[in-house]
Amino acid sequence: MNEDSHDRNHTLSSRRVILFYILVLASVAGLVVRLVDLQVLKRDYYRQLAQAQSKGHVYVRFKRGEILDRNLRELAVSVESGSVGSHAGQVPDPGKTAQALAPFLPLNQAEIQETLVSNTGFTYLARKIPPHQVTTINALKLKGIQVDWDMKRTYPQWELAAHVLGFVGVENEGLGGVEYLYDGVMRGETTRVNLKVDGRRHVYNRESSGTGSGGNIVVLNLDESIQYSVEQILGDTIREFKAASGSAIVMNVHTGEILALASHPTYNPNDYTSYGPEEKRNRAILDIYEPGSTFKLVTLSATLEEGLVQSGELVDCRVGTVRLGRKVYREAKRSYGTLSFEEILAKSSNVGTIKMGLRLGEEKLYSYIRRFGFGSKTGIELPGEQVGLLVPPERWSRISIGALSIGQELGVTPVQMVRAFAVFGNGGYLVKPRLVRHTLAEDGTVLEESRVERERVLSEETVRIIRNAMGMVVERGTGRRAKPTGYSAGGKTGTAQKFVDGSYSRTRFVASFGGIAPLSNPVLAALVVIDEPRVHHYGGIVAAPAFRRIMERALVSLQVPQDRRLPQPGRRLARQKKKRRSRPVELTASAVEEPLTRDGLAAELSSLIGNGKPDTDGGRSVTVATGTFPLPDLSGLSLREALRKAGSLSLRLRVTGSGVVVAQHPAPGTPVFPESMCQVHLESTESSIYETQQLALGRRSRGVRDRRR
Repeated sequence: MNEDSHDRNHTLSSRRVILFYILVLASVAGLVVRLVDLQVLKRDYYRQLAQAQSKGHVYVRFKRGEILDRNLRELAVSVESGSVGSHAGQVPDPGKTAQALAPFLPLNQAEIQETLVSNTGFTYLARKIPPHQVTTINALKLKGIQVDWDMKRTYPQWELAAHVLGFVGVENEGLGGVEYLYDGVMRGETTRVNLKVDGRRHVYNRESSGTGSGGNIVVLNLDESIQYSVEQILGDTIREFKAASGSAIVMNVHTGEILALASHPTYNPNDYTSYGPEEKRNRAILDIYEPGSTFKLVTLSATLEEGLVQSGELVDCRVGTVRLGRKVYREAKRSYGTLSFEEILAKSSNVGTIKMGLRLGEEKLYSYIRRFGFGSKTGIELPGEQVGLLVPPERWSRISIGALSIGQELGVTPVQMVRAFAVFGNGGYLVKPRLVRHTLAEDGTVLEESRVERERVLSEETVRIIRNAMGMVVERGTGRRAKPTGYSAGGKTGTAQKFVDGSYSRTRFVASFGGIAPLSNPVLAALVVIDEPRVHHYGGIVAAPAFRRIMERALVSLQVPQDRRLPQPGRRLARQKKKRRSRPVELTASAVEEPLTRDGLAAELSSLIGNGKPDTDGGRSVTVATGTFPLPDLSGLSLREALRKAGSLSLRLRVTGSGVVVAQHPAPGTPVFPESMCQVHLESTESSIYETQQLALGRRSRGVRDRRR
């Protein structure tokens, strides 16, 4: 019994040993098979996986090219900024981290903490923050927080030329204006740099240096000083006449160079997300309007070019002498009798112009409208330019020839219209408007240069006659308020009823004035279009004075010699007093352009900005210059010092911020008139704006990193 039991126990133990060895051998065999699978069969796959886990990369993004005006003044620049983000699960204490970050980010502590807790993967907390904040956050060395250098697009002149420049998005891509159209030219290269990282994703080696170059520079034909004046005058006009919107353009009649292009209302591209589509709308190329009487130049010049009328020919312009269908055409204000050909334009006779259109006939009139470029794009270097509205003669009604002759039943854009005015300033050529002067490489090498494109549409003799008639418009016709001081000018008024709900409105108008100057040797063409003015609606009252002010400043800025003797102050004052005695008129404050005294200017400014009573002591008399003078450099001055300086020169200031002056517009040295508006921004010297300005001046081509991927 004991012996049998012993044998059974021995057999059981032997079986257990054998089973153990079998299991060991099976495990070893499985391990060998797995090792063969990993190291032989799937060797390449796991090698690639291991390499991928030990590598990372960043993108080095190089500086976006600048946009400059014709005098190489900066309109759009890129300055160094930073981005802050967090990695999911790598922030050990979201509460403390949010508390540390809150003073330096545009988010409150609760918002930051919510993002840190809820995010998956990598999430940005803030983009495009100032450089000093990047440095501060870096110094905190917060776990799970990644800070990368980036580039921020900055427009140092704020709203100036906003509709021309456009704006860029958070990824530095152009989203409007020149920024959009020339995005591929200005966008700097982006280079991927491979990195070696450890298990905690810390970089310990760079495999390449990320060499690349910044974007190219775009130089515009805009003149910063002229652009500023045009925007100021356009805004003043719209406010004075309580208009809905408006646009204004100044163009070189010979080359097509656009020296100024303004649209109102406007916006600040530094903060473009705060504005709606109406503020961002470039009305100079997008708004289509009936030109009204300004279009009569096309009809009258075409009749003259075809030899269907002679200079000085008398035309019966009585009401009732023109009837198309059931419509009897009348004048805007009064009936005329017999007018000479030139007087038809000077007095803006509807009847006389329609008679000239009837002499042309439908086909000829249409061909000249097309010859002047209407019904097609001008080719200006801006995205979204509109063609306008023009239907062929086969779709005209019985009265269309009369309507088209006086600028109805067609739609034009302001840039099309100013190009038509330029024809009468350059001897009869239709010239292509040119906004971009040339593009430059980083080292200043010219890559591409814009060239003059033009074609003849009228003879020199026709232009001479029409130009003289345009001079009559300004001297003794409907455009007398457009006469610039010291210069001759010619132009045409326009007052067009808006077509609303199937009929012409009696309360909604478009007032415009376009012209050229100096008339003896034209240099510039300009157009002012005011949409729905409420105080007055005639182009000669609303738009003509704006044209005068724009031309005066532009011609002086370009140092064009005056061709008219300036009126003597004594005689001018006597005429003004006599006029006031003979016909009393009520003028608004904006209509009376009297220089402010130093005390008055300082008091007005202080009341606006709420900074206490200004310092008005100092008993020296102030002599106001009658011409232009270079704008002084106000940088570094306190508000009180800037007020004193501006008051002594009869300048008006628009003030933002507090501290000392760190930026001003126009730039120092710019020729300005007395009463000109100067925009200044004040900041503490430790502020982000001040540092951004210093970076813009001192750092020009450094590549910066985008976030890691």
